[in-house]
Amino acid sequence: MKIDTENGQLTISLPSVCTIAETEADADKLRTFFKEPEEIIVYAEDVDEMDTAYFQLLLSLKTKAYHKSVPFSVQSMSPAVREIIALYGIELS
Repeated sequence: MKIDTENGQLTISLPSVCTIAETEADADKLRTFFKEPEEIIVYAEDVDEMDTAYFQLLLSLKTKAYHKSVPFSVQSMSPAVREIIALYGIELS
């Protein structure tokens, strides 16, 4: 996971593999960078594999953004991301 914070915007670029093995480390990264952003944008075009644990991390991020009234979006979703979204029937954007 690559994280950039600029002009109040938290930009997250997801890696190709988003599984339980990466979830804890990436959650720690997010905790470090989550400093009241004005907007959160997740880029997911490079994701080849995503499991339930990592999907829950994204849902938690979306929920936190919602409770803080921060716009949240997922851009350029790969087929793997679209597949897990369809599986759970939950919108990420």
